[in-house]
Amino acid sequence: MRKHSLFIAGAVLAAILGTAQWQSRHRGAPPVITRPEPVDLPAAPAVKVTRPEVAVSFDLRLHARIPGAERGTPLEGTARFVLENPRTGAPLSKARPLGWMTRRARGQSAPDEATCKERIQTYLGGLLSARADANFNSYLFLTLNHDQTVSVIDPQIALDRTKLQNLVSLGGEPADWALPPDRKALFLSIPVHGTVSVVDLRRFVVVRNVPVGKKPGRLAVSPDGRTLWVANEGDGTVSILDTASYQVLRTLEVGGGGHAFAFSDNGRTAWVSSSEGEALVSVDLASLQETGRVEVGRGVGDIAYSEVAKALYAVREPTHEALVVDTTRREVARRISLSPSPGMLRFDPSGRWAFVLYPHGDRVEVLDAASSVLAHSLTGFSAPDQLVFTDAYAYVRNTEDARVSLIELASLAKKEGEPSIVHVVMGQKRPLEARSLGRSAPIAPMPEGNGVIVAGTADRALFLYSEGMMAPRGTHLNYGREPKAVLVLDRSLHEVEPGVFTAEAVVRENGVHDVYFLLEDPRTIACLEWDVRGVPEDASTVRKQPLALTADFDAGAPLTPRVSTPLRFRLAPLPDAKDPRPVSPEEVQVLVFRPPSGQWLERPVPRRVEEGLFEVDVSVPEPGQYQFLVGVEGRGAPLGTLPHFTLRAQPSLAALPPSEVHPR
Repeated sequence: MRKHSLFIAGAVLAAILGTAQWQSRHRGAPPVITRPEPVDLPAAPAVKVTRPEVAVSFDLRLHARIPGAERGTPLEGTARFVLENPRTGAPLSKARPLGWMTRRARGQSAPDEATCKERIQTYLGGLLSARADANFNSYLFLTLNHDQTVSVIDPQIALDRTKLQNLVSLGGEPADWALPPDRKALFLSIPVHGTVSVVDLRRFVVVRNVPVGKKPGRLAVSPDGRTLWVANEGDGTVSILDTASYQVLRTLEVGGGGHAFAFSDNGRTAWVSSSEGEALVSVDLASLQETGRVEVGRGVGDIAYSEVAKALYAVREPTHEALVVDTTRREVARRISLSPSPGMLRFDPSGRWAFVLYPHGDRVEVLDAASSVLAHSLTGFSAPDQLVFTDAYAYVRNTEDARVSLIELASLAKKEGEPSIVHVVMGQKRPLEARSLGRSAPIAPMPEGNGVIVAGTADRALFLYSEGMMAPRGTHLNYGREPKAVLVLDRSLHEVEPGVFTAEAVVRENGVHDVYFLLEDPRTIACLEWDVRGVPEDASTVRKQPLALTADFDAGAPLTPRVSTPLRFRLAPLPDAKDPRPVSPEEVQVLVFRPPSGQWLERPVPRRVEEGLFEVDVSVPEPGQYQFLVGVEGRGAPLGTLPHFTLRAQPSLAALPPSEVHPR
């Protein structure tokens, strides 16, 4: 009897706890997340230099470390250039300035005009061995690869054959990825593990695997960047993550199948569709509470919100129609007939034109949100499945041929004639020849705003395209990997208000820094001086360096071309390094290349001679100078951060003609 009573009591308690947990997940207040806001350190007044056409001022506002930051963490801050007309004081807007900052060596004088020009030219050259401490123009390409990795490619490095900076291993096939506006972390859904992987975009390592629901797929970031929305396609739920703490704030029941996300009311309301559910679900972003449902029937795929129409558009595949949903009255206000089997739905940046792709057909249809009608039915495509926008064009990926189609956005409003479409061949192979095609965008706008980078999945390459050209202007290899998607991690200067350009900076050392400035139009070169103060001593680049690298060979001794020469070097953790273990040869990367362009390079494999001593065999093809670089990415010392060595190669006497061996 006692056991029976205990069993009943236990069952009742379990039911109470289960109900409480369900209420916590679906109706209770989300966890309170305290976001540490950056605190600016005291800053000196801006420094200024005036040229005939431009007045340039510069300041750097450093942020104090957030509470709990690790010892040795550098300070982050905001670098700011203000450009004005020196005669009128009017801001110089829509410019494209470039800037760099480097700590001045102790006892060194400020650069004169000639030295300033020379240093800027060196930085523009992109040499690994001559890089600024802070680059205010940098951007990286991130590719989502078929082999469960993310490539980090630096297109500004002056090496023709390799620009691979990092390779992040995910440990599972990713379904989708998302990049919040602060660009501090990259989120990837991993269906096989039921997790979202978080990649730190300073160190390029996976720092967290967050458990969510079953088979997480599509991801979306809220307009304010504070939450990540995860479609759990295996259990009909959506997980909402805090992008700063990586905690799951809430899990919502929304219906089975595939999910899509849209945000309305200036980012205050989230909408979620489910292909197997009957309704669109609205959620308040402040409370993360469900606020209502709109019955639309099964089979809804993509959804998108138009600020122009103040309406939510949804594609319903079984009925071949687009639904226009009044988000205020919470009802379907209009139905627009489409061609059979519609796929992706996206609005252009203006919010007026809604593009519908047909991945099993030859067309793209364009809806006019200003009048809720089908404005254009465009043909000539080849199984289009993805698109992205720049200010001037919609870029459509065709999967059954190697073309990318550009639709001029301005031509959509013309009352006469067809919209302007240009087809540009990207690579040699059709995307369908790849192992698989992902759901993430294979095209990304470039920072300049007038071009894109295209992932040539089957070609295992990236194609750089500038608007107005009939072919790509450049190609970047992806080192044998199929890039299913591409992102641009943009850290360059952006105009935040007329004439004011800012970029994020990482600073490790106090002291006087030289700031280099370049503007192409009007042509302006300037060097300014900025005194950095407030960086903790433990963040110093000297003390932060995790390893000591020394050559165990005579760098002045010439090499003989086409002859293998063993070169030894020593690597040892510094006393204050986080990882004091001896370095293993598997951790070490060695790069030998011929500057300035790196047209010849090789990556010799190091072998261990004894603890801390390594050896590689180097064979250079011809006389000249070469750079010898060593890096240990896993210890925080990627290629280019440790000291480098210059090698010199010259022919052997036996190889020279008699006239050169015994000159008269």
